[in-house]
Amino acid sequence: MAYINIRNKKGTSGNTPADGSSSWLEFWENKKGKKATICEVRGCYGNPDVGGHVIKDGQGSKEYILPMSYGCNNKDESHVFEAWESDLVPVRG
Repeated sequence: MAYINIRNKKGTSGNTPADGSSSWLEFWENKKGKKATICEVRGCYGNPDVGGHVIKDGQGSKEYILPMSYGCNNKDESHVFEAWESDLVPVRG
């Protein structure tokens, strides 16, 4: 496994999960089959407050959900983070 570079995708706050989940964090938990216990951004050990919309840096606009703290989720979309690729859940199959 390796870390990949990701960025926040802004303008997604009005989007809702198509699978009936009550939140994007619940969507991630349902897809992964486990409870989010920590922000999945490398180096952040905050609470997983939200399921943040992210994109892979330099790889187009395909959206993924990642458990994130409010602090990480509120960073500008130009800020590059690292996360395990295996922790990303595609918004659309």
